[in-house]
Amino acid sequence: MTPADAEPARLRDGAALLIRPITPDDRELLRSGFEQLSERSRYMRFQTPLPRLTSQQLSYLTEVDHHDHEALLALDPTTDRAVGVARFIRVNDGVAECAVVVADDWQGRGVATELLDRLVERAGEEDVDRFTALVLAENAEALRLLEGLGDTVQRSFGSQVELDIALPPPAERNVPLRLVLAGVARGVLSPAISMWRQVADFAYHRRAAGVTEPANVIVAHAYEAAGDAPALEAAAGLAAARHAHVHLVETYWPLLADREEIDRRLSAAADEVRRRGVGVSTHLIGGDPVDAVIDVAEQTDAALIVIDPRARSAVTPWRAYSLPARMCARAPCDVLIAR
Repeated sequence: MTPADAEPARLRDGAALLIRPITPDDRELLRSGFEQLSERSRYMRFQTPLPRLTSQQLSYLTEVDHHDHEALLALDPTTDRAVGVARFIRVNDGVAECAVVVADDWQGRGVATELLDRLVERAGEEDVDRFTALVLAENAEALRLLEGLGDTVQRSFGSQVELDIALPPPAERNVPLRLVLAGVARGVLSPAISMWRQVADFAYHRRAAGVTEPANVIVAHAYEAAGDAPALEAAAGLAAARHAHVHLVETYWPLLADREEIDRRLSAAADEVRRRGVGVSTHLIGGDPVDAVIDVAEQTDAALIVIDPRARSAVTPWRAYSLPARMCARAPCDVLIAR
């Protein structure tokens, strides 16, 4: 990839971006973007109060070799404003430290996901197969995004968490498909009876045609209340009928949740689904449950998301609307609410 290369990207809300390697000519863009960051965003990224970038720091951040040090810049094509940067810096053979920062008014829209997807691709092209990152334990969003890049090991050091991320093997790029998936933000609430009729018809025709391979993927939020888990029951039943694979997703909040206990509960739920002869994968992800479920659904090209309407995210009381409404608004596939 040369410094002149640029790629279009489409966010979940339909907004357009341009993503390209950073160049020495981007000093002013980077300086301006940094000055527009809130104090909290600066602290989350640099983990220290940083009022401004010095000339030496600007040189270091923009004069990169695109081999041992790569930096990708996200631009708003309507204003040419820099709205995000992701970078990796090689620290050892095959190992690089990574980081990402997004402008405050563009956060929560998928900019970091787009940047990190491309950063992982660049890493593969430069023979980097592992990322490390040091993140503040309170930065649940960054933890969630980085854990989604690959198998991750966490180590806590006071207020910080060190991540060791094994990146997936390089795969053929499929930019059009990724852009389509990233741009889709439709939510359809299907009545249970119509869904079951669709499943029955689908399963009948597949059996008649002698088709036995998995038909699709179902993602279920592994929420359980007082031993009652209708979302898991519905997902397992649908998967058995459609020969589908189930991905169970549960979330936790660093420093506020017992991750080991949640992991044990998630494993027990997976074992229960497996006893029905259904293939299962589990995902324990830090952060908000809606973000986690949507990410897994997009990554697996899921045909259906199954949720329990009683599920709540008590750690995010500022979100005034319900989990089902948020899930349906952002889902890349149909959503089934199991009661």
